[in-house]
Amino acid sequence: MTISVKGTVVLRTGSGAVRQDHPKTEHSIRRIAVPDFAANVLRARLAGIPTTDPERTIFANRAGKPLSPFNVRRTFRAFLELADLAGEGITLRWYRRTGATVIARGASADAAATFLGHGSTAITEGHYIEPDRTVDRGPAKIIERTLRPVNPESSLLSTEDAESDDPALAFLNEEDSEAA
Repeated sequence: MTISVKGTVVLRTGSGAVRQDHPKTEHSIRRIAVPDFAANVLRARLAGIPTTDPERTIFANRAGKPLSPFNVRRTFRAFLELADLAGEGITLRWYRRTGATVIARGASADAAATFLGHGSTAITEGHYIEPDRTVDRGPAKIIERTLRPVNPESSLLSTEDAESDDPALAFLNEEDSEAA
């Protein structure tokens, strides 16, 4: 399933939550593929919404109007309490950050930025993608193998004489001899 992001919900004084016909930035207007598990939820929600309503939103209150961001967060917190996950640091933004991190590690930071509707990777990398804190043990193994006190592997060390060096660099050895 592919969805189109064409608007957002904003709070307006005197009107409450309303659907704005454009998202935050022009980069936020986009079409994105959603995973099957999310597509199933969206299809179920869409089945109950009249297609003739131009102001329809996927998640609406009982009156069919957009949910207020406050109510969404309150409902989400109640859901976390029911799941015994309250106090675990899980927020709606946490899901957004987790999605960005997974997409960046599985594809690229560009793919994550596009998915989130960012114009460049700067915001995505600075605020959404969790830094990869895995440790590359490769360099330590190379140093160990090459510089260990017993039986070092010297293939990575330069052991050739100056005569076998590139003739274009021979003048360096001559300068060393003159300086001594």
